[in-house]
Amino acid sequence: MEDSRQQITAKQGNRIFILEIFSAAALFLPQMALRENRHSAVLSVAAVWVLAGLYVLAASKTAKGIPMERVLKEYRWAAILYYFRFLLNGAFFYAYVIFMAETYMLRQKQSIVVGFPLLLLAYQMNHKGLRGRGRAMEGIFWFVLLPVIFVLLLSAADLSFHEIAVTSFQWKEFLKGSLLLLALLHPIELVWFYRGSMEEGGMKFKTFLAVGLLFLGIFLAVVGSLGVELTMLDDNPVMSMAQGVAIPGGLMARLDIFLIAFWIVGVFCVLSGYLFYGNEGVEQAFGRKGKILGRILSYGGLLLGTNFLLSYWDIIWEHFSLFLYGNLAVGLLLPVILFLLIRRRMDHETKK
Repeated sequence: MEDSRQQITAKQGNRIFILEIFSAAALFLPQMALRENRHSAVLSVAAVWVLAGLYVLAASKTAKGIPMERVLKEYRWAAILYYFRFLLNGAFFYAYVIFMAETYMLRQKQSIVVGFPLLLLAYQMNHKGLRGRGRAMEGIFWFVLLPVIFVLLLSAADLSFHEIAVTSFQWKEFLKGSLLLLALLHPIELVWFYRGSMEEGGMKFKTFLAVGLLFLGIFLAVVGSLGVELTMLDDNPVMSMAQGVAIPGGLMARLDIFLIAFWIVGVFCVLSGYLFYGNEGVEQAFGRKGKILGRILSYGGLLLGTNFLLSYWDIIWEHFSLFLYGNLAVGLLLPVILFLLIRRRMDHETKK
């Protein structure tokens, strides 16, 4: 990942960050925020914005200019671990995109019909390297976010602030709720992979501000319109909120179908990201053979396993929290351990 194909601008890096974090978490955020901190959930939503900033700051300080590709070249076992972890994470978002398409857009179950072009597009985005991926994500950015912002603004007229208000505060609930939301942001771990390949600058404060405002907007729109009880009972409260939003004057009765389409593109960005960084790590560790084998197993494996994944979707969804906490634990500890190990090795080589 050290050649020119892997250099992106700071603008592209910041937009990749917003798209991957927001698209992965926003659909689940309202109900997850209420699950562990029902009485002051809005405070946990605000807190996770700060925690995300601290995580990226810690990543930048820990890496200190050492690119992830160098780490994976030194520790091949880590490249293999990341590959399979990211493949599992990508499989979840792959199945979720198909689930959304079949639930909201298609009349019949057409898993392979959705899955094949999805994986083909992911391959086309990824095979040109990080620079090609950065350009694609930059082009997708407003395509995904503008409809979301539009729906959030339209929903503001019907909010019930009684449902949003903090009714009581307990530190235990607040901390548990904030931790769960941080786990929901697990694609933030991908910042370790592209932060060192940004040509100039770094993560901007306005990037974190944008993520925080978007998360807060989603929470307020959903809970303020549906209420606490219905948000917790609904399997997909964000879409239920969108179904109740209409343009004033009756110009368009329903906006949810457009939001679904744009959000599928956003979740696709997360899926393609996991496939990209997993395969890049294997390529760095094992060269061309690793590159070919990794792509066959990831893209081909997901396509062949489409029906298998969807047949166990209910079980996967039931253990969603376990999936989140597992990603949080590994995402916090593994990169730090790896970068400390390689820094120790570099210091030892310097002393020689």
